[in-house]
Amino acid sequence: MDLKSRIGTIEAKYNFRASPVLDQYFAINEGFIDRMIRYAELKEDDVVLEIGPGLGFLTGKIAEKAAKVIAVEKDRRLEPVLKSELSAYENIDFIFDDFLKVELPSFTKVVSNIPYSASAPITFKLLDYDFDLAVITYQKEFAERMLAGAGDPDYGRLSVMVNYYYDAKMMEVVNKSSFYPMPKVDSAVIRLRKKGVEKDKAFDDFVRELFRYKNKDVKNAVKIAFSKEINDTRKVRSLDINDLRSLYKQVRQ
Repeated sequence: MDLKSRIGTIEAKYNFRASPVLDQYFAINEGFIDRMIRYAELKEDDVVLEIGPGLGFLTGKIAEKAAKVIAVEKDRRLEPVLKSELSAYENIDFIFDDFLKVELPSFTKVVSNIPYSASAPITFKLLDYDFDLAVITYQKEFAERMLAGAGDPDYGRLSVMVNYYYDAKMMEVVNKSSFYPMPKVDSAVIRLRKKGVEKDKAFDDFVRELFRYKNKDVKNAVKIAFSKEINDTRKVRSLDINDLRSLYKQVRQ
């Protein structure tokens, strides 16, 4: 039975319907799911976080490869579905709550098709944790923002923070027909591989404040955000990571 047919069977069995409000678009392309698993380079000792397991198609594939899956699902209607459909796997820990509100146990990797409307807060929360690698499906436009470089119109705090701590790469563009119900836009899979840069919350806070004024001159942005005088007429959005580290040191003096 193909995955789209399985969705129909599950909907009938559990009287469940996908909620557009919750961005519930379930992957029905098995090749795409298998590639996500391959991109994640899963090992037997990996503890994998999945945000929004949905109907569990990806979850089961992860569980077959990893030591443990931590699956965080906001929609409590899916609790009986997931617990029943994935009952054969003893290495899945479910958390039925809002990902943005829960404290997470430690994990080594992330593999997820996340709800697109919460892409930014989910990504920034993930960056607060220490993990080795993530394979995440985003709306294509959002994925392009993540990869934007200094001076690009899409360049911003998201681009800086992701690329400061991780090597980010777009692995593939995913046609909207790979999901059911079909979303209005195409998606893209981003892989984040940890660089080994030490976590620096003070620098993170600095970037967050500075990029509130990304279209201003550096001297004006710094004066507003930090009450410091810096003679720099470049635009904030033109600063690459090395520039930002240098400016951070100046502001801290």
